Amino acid sequence: DDLPEKHLVWRIVQDHVNKDLMFIGTEFGIFFTVNGGKKWLELEGGMPTISTRDVKIQRRENDLVAGTFGRGIYILDDYAPLRELTEKSMQQDALLFAPSRPVKWFKLDTNHSDSDGDDRYVAENPAHGATLTYFLKDSLLTAKETRQKAEKKLVEDKKYPKYPSWEAIEAENQEPKPAVYIEIRDEAGDVINRVAGGTKKGLHRITWDMKYANTTSTAKKGRRSNGLMALPGTYSATLFKREGATITQLAEPVNFTLESIYEGALKGASADDITAYGNAVTQVQKRAMSSTTVLEKMKETLALLRIAIDRTPSDVSQLEADFAGIQSELNDINKAFSGLESRDRKGIKPANILSRLRYASSALNSSYGPTQQHKDQLGYAEDELNQVSARIKTLHETTVPALQQAVVNEGGPWTAGIPVIAN
Repeated sequence: DDLPEKHLVWRIVQDHVNKDLMFIGTEFGIFFTVNGGKKWLELEGGMPTISTRDVKIQRRENDLVAGTFGRGIYILDDYAPLRELTEKSMQQDALLFAPSRPVKWFKLDTNHSDSDGDDRYVAENPAHGATLTYFLKDSLLTAKETRQKAEKKLVEDKKYPKYPSWEAIEAENQEPKPAVYIEIRDEAGDVINRVAGGTKKGLHRITWDMKYANTTSTAKKGRRSNGLMALPGTYSATLFKREGATITQLAEPVNFTLESIYEGALKGASADDITAYGNAVTQVQKRAMSSTTVLEKMKETLALLRIAIDRTPSDVSQLEADFAGIQSELNDINKAFSGLESRDRKGIKPANILSRLRYASSALNSSYGPTQQHKDQLGYAEDELNQVSARIKTLHETTVPALQQAVVNEGGPWTAGIPVIAN
């Protein structure tokens, strides 16, 4: 009786483990019940509003397969967590469910092309990683959404609300949105990643891509690095919400296992060695990215300094000499990082910091682990990075700001990076 109107039911199937769990395919989508049909909930999660003519259960994998009219076949992978939903459990604020089977651990191959022509169809693969399911009894609302909900109720009751004060509206505009996330920990209990999820009430699915958090850089463009791949083993997930600055745990942790789909033909490095090497690569990448990012910012600052010097209404001979010295030093440091720009795409370039680091990080693209050559190249990259990082620090913290201030002292424009002009 609680199905929406005109929802013609085409198929009903019953779970083979929990007799109270059933699915129906209707004219407008899929619904499920956890209490034998007393109450039906729509099963969304990417399912279009379409006539679902048939529903089948793949028992071995606990997959739900839906056949639609004109939109192909849809598969809900591993619906087993729904078996644990009951009328009583759904009165809790939140529930978290682990995968019902070991997660298939493998490295995802992204080195391929989509240019196979129009005669080949390939459906989208399931998300790569550990997929967890969680349930929220209520949506997480902002103060604005809470106010609007209350106002709507007042209007329905013909008790019209007063317009809030400007200060209250401003406070609503400044309020951060609430968030829900899953925190992943390893067997030692160390946090290795957090994955954001949805905040609306109902069922959600979230996939951890089996990687450590990317701690190298937050840059939105330019050179970026993915997080390190976690190794097979046991991990835990915990559901949290963040409202303002308050963090609250919503459900008890659940455990799950990453299990390799096969063993390598050759015996490679141990798990501890791969982890240690990966951490070493990450630290050098972090240093390299911070250095190259600072170099890019200094390049922008020098472009502004060029304009500022041109506008300085005094003798600029010394300013020009200092500017040329800084530019020369930057060019030399950029050469150490990337080699001669004029040799790009002109054949093989001599090794430089970034090329050595790229080769060293390539060891993490397989489960075999680093070879001695990978380790050697990482060492060479780090040695060269040590030599130039001190020069970058001097430029960034001393030399460039000194020139910026000298321009101001000569009556020229202020540029970002030095203190604001006081009275």
